[in-house]
Formats: sequence, C-alpha cells, structure tokens
Amino acid sequence: MEQDTPAADRVARTIAENVYAAYTRQISGATHPQTEQTILARLVEAIRPRVDAAAPGEIVAAANGVLDAWERQDPRIRGPRVNSVDPIGGGVGLRPA
Repeated sequence: MEQDTPAADRVARTIAENVYAAYTRQISGATHPQTEQTILARLVEAIRPRVDAAAPGEIVAAANGVLDAWERQDPRIRGPRVNSVDPIGGGVGLRPA
C-alpha cells in the first residue's frame, strides 16, 4: 500500500523515524516501549505540514519542538537536538542538547 501514500507523507514518516532512531541512540534515561509510536506520530504530525514547503529549518524546529515536549513530560529523558534535515532523502543530523 505504500504506493498509495502521498510522497510528502512518506518523507515526513522517514524523517520522523530517522529523528527518533538517532535521538534514542543518544538519550540519557530509558524509554517505555509504548512511547515509540506516540513520539513517531507526534513527529510526523509536526513535520508533515513543513515538507511541501521544503524548508529544512522549519522541519528542524518542528522536530525539536516535539523532543522538547517529550522531555518536559519525562524529566528523566535528555538528549540531543536535530541540527539538520535532508527533506529529500530524510537524513538527519543531531547536535548535543
């Protein structure tokens, strides 16, 4: 069914998955297994409206906003922030928090 998914939705999902994977590899603290889907959904929701505009800075800000909110909800979690995004390939770069 992936061919039925609009390209912008696929890009947003890829970026969100890459942000989550890179972030969780570097965080302090442990995450609950059920957290992954919630955070991924929030990342996609925040990133998707910015994909069509092809504004990497806006995508970075949206992803970091989700990470900030997550850390406010769980003070045991601390991690890096998104520094760069490739809106075409979905790659992300992180910087220390």
